[in-house]
Amino acid sequence: MTDSWRGYHLIGGNPTLDLVNTVSWRLDAARTFDRLAVPGFLSLWLARTGVVADPVTGETAVVDPVRELRETVYRLLTAPVPADVARFGESVAAARGLAIAEPALPLRWTVPINRIDDVVPALTLVADDFLRSHDAALVRQCAGSGCGWLFLDRTRNHSRQWCSSQDCGNRERARRHYRRAHPARG
Repeated sequence: MTDSWRGYHLIGGNPTLDLVNTVSWRLDAARTFDRLAVPGFLSLWLARTGVVADPVTGETAVVDPVRELRETVYRLLTAPVPADVARFGESVAAARGLAIAEPALPLRWTVPINRIDDVVPALTLVADDFLRSHDAALVRQCAGSGCGWLFLDRTRNHSRQWCSSQDCGNRERARRHYRRAHPARG
């Protein structure tokens, strides 16, 4: 069995970005790996990101709708089109019908996850909160060749290039070093 967590880290800075990043090597068709296709990954992901307190069962029933939400959010963050905005708006409206808020200000609407069918509406509201926040303007896509992961660039001059300096950043620095050391082969 493939280790679905090998090479995957919660680096997005927000559960919405970490959901989008469940696809590794998104921009390299030969290496693309969708972790949601691995049995048990979604349940563990939900627990590790804090979306739920305990792992949920029966995740296979919601993998496809979660995948659809993930891809819609990815397009909204990278190349939004009116059809995706409308589709997401419909999902938000449906999720708000299930939402509750704690009696405290500011009001924060959430869908409690009591059963597997609550996962998609809950993630939809998490994504909606993020997409309406100021942080959405700080989203960048990794400049690593083929990576495609998204992250929050909170650097002072907004110059962060890679999802991880130790991963994609290190590969790029190694490529640059090789090209300098071996110009004829570059």
